[in-house]
Amino acid sequence: MRMFRPGVIIGDGAARTVWGFLLVLAMLAVAWPCRAHNPRPAQGDMVLPMPGGEEMVFRPVFLDQGDGPFALRRFKMGDPSGGFREHPTAVALGGSFLVDRGGRKDWCYYMGKYEVTEGQYYTVMGLPDGASQDLLQSNLPMTRVTYFDALTFADRYNRWLMENAQGKLPMSGPSPGFVRLPTEAEWEFAARGGAEVGPDQFDRKIPYDDVLPKYEWFSGPSSSHNKLKASGVLDPNVLGLHDMLGNVTEMTQSLYRIEYYQGRPGGFVARGGHFLTAEAMLRSSLRTEEPFYIGSQAKGFKPNAKPTMGFRLTLSSIIYTDRATLKDLEFAWEEYREGQGAAMPAAVSVSPTSVQADVKSQEAMEHLQRLKAEVARLGGGEALSRELGFVEASLADMAVIRRQADEDSAYAWAKIAAEQGFFLYRELRKLPTVLMLLESAEKAGRTAMVEKLGTRRDEVQGNIDAALGTYSESFRRLASTPDWAVDKAFERYTEFLLKHSAADQVRVLKTVRAQYKDFDQTKRADTVGWRRQLEALAAP
Repeated sequence: MRMFRPGVIIGDGAARTVWGFLLVLAMLAVAWPCRAHNPRPAQGDMVLPMPGGEEMVFRPVFLDQGDGPFALRRFKMGDPSGGFREHPTAVALGGSFLVDRGGRKDWCYYMGKYEVTEGQYYTVMGLPDGASQDLLQSNLPMTRVTYFDALTFADRYNRWLMENAQGKLPMSGPSPGFVRLPTEAEWEFAARGGAEVGPDQFDRKIPYDDVLPKYEWFSGPSSSHNKLKASGVLDPNVLGLHDMLGNVTEMTQSLYRIEYYQGRPGGFVARGGHFLTAEAMLRSSLRTEEPFYIGSQAKGFKPNAKPTMGFRLTLSSIIYTDRATLKDLEFAWEEYREGQGAAMPAAVSVSPTSVQADVKSQEAMEHLQRLKAEVARLGGGEALSRELGFVEASLADMAVIRRQADEDSAYAWAKIAAEQGFFLYRELRKLPTVLMLLESAEKAGRTAMVEKLGTRRDEVQGNIDAALGTYSESFRRLASTPDWAVDKAFERYTEFLLKHSAADQVRVLKTVRAQYKDFDQTKRADTVGWRRQLEALAAP
């Protein structure tokens, strides 16, 4: 007999098993010292070394917009639940590195896989006086640091990388990348799942299909118990990023503006919730303005550092890396500016396409009027004035043509939305009957009928899921046309249905129109809510 621990006697075989297990654990601890700050290794990790044999891990966030020099990912930041401070706003995001992705080139940036930990922070900045070396292994997010501390950490880490591990950094042309705090747009795009999710899932407040405690730390006994947790314990989002919405709120590089990129700048932006945030408050759009200094005139001010606030880094690059890059950008500029870039100004970022075109037409008309005045002043002659008059008339004709095109497009998409809504209504009416018959067949033990009805149930459910996708897409297309054209289209289609005595379709169309109105106001798809409303309408 051998003693394993006081009071417990075990046999030789059991002792060998236990000690063998402990030996394996000890060997793993020696063989993989760098795993301390990558508790959930995964394929696709970008691993950068740190002083003392530690590491920091990043994940690629692809744009899925091709390899053009002006490739941008347009998306909407914000959510209606955040009120005016998170009003949905269209932005355009670019990447930093052109990377081969399954045989094709795509732009990406790299987001920190985890929040920067105490161990990583002190590895770069040095331990405080009297602190234990064990602190270098801490996986708790680094908190109680200021915005300026985070910038200093990034600067010192960059200097170390340039001197000791430049070959490990991703390259943009001849220029190595560097770490910094993420911008607000980079953060939210990654928090929502980036290009790896469809538009409906991207629109959700929370990007997860499963229960939230599986992914994020928030306040209360079902999650954090109001205590800070180690990084990387919970499951990551679809991009492989951990703790994006909870545990600690995260500093960004961006200055706070109420409308994201327009308006007066204030403090810095912190994104996400933390371990004291209520579950109902967590969302991908959650943003707060953080002052650089806190205090009062009476008691004085000090740099803002909180126990609930930390940060993660992103890997970026400069834009003008060399002359070749500059030439590529210059060559592509006109095509970009006349195409995708024409819709980028904040004033028209969420307007219908026709409104964006009207803005450009108005600008062109103003330029034309100035040109006509200059020609008249210089005595350019009757022939030139007549040609300029033709241009002016053509611009006016284009406005008429656009109006008719808007009207035709709105009617087509309103009709598609109405037809898809009615199809959903009919399928949702069928589903309860199929489920009832299936339950009855299961109770009666009618195997053949159970199999047949199970197939029918799956078919109806598949029809519903597919139709919801088409339904939301028709709303997106409809939203690209002016409000007046949409209203006219719904009225026109209602008249058509009444003329053909389609009472059920008219009833459903009212719901479709109300759902589109909500979508147009929030700019977010709510397929779950739409289905519930149509189910209620379809109920006997």
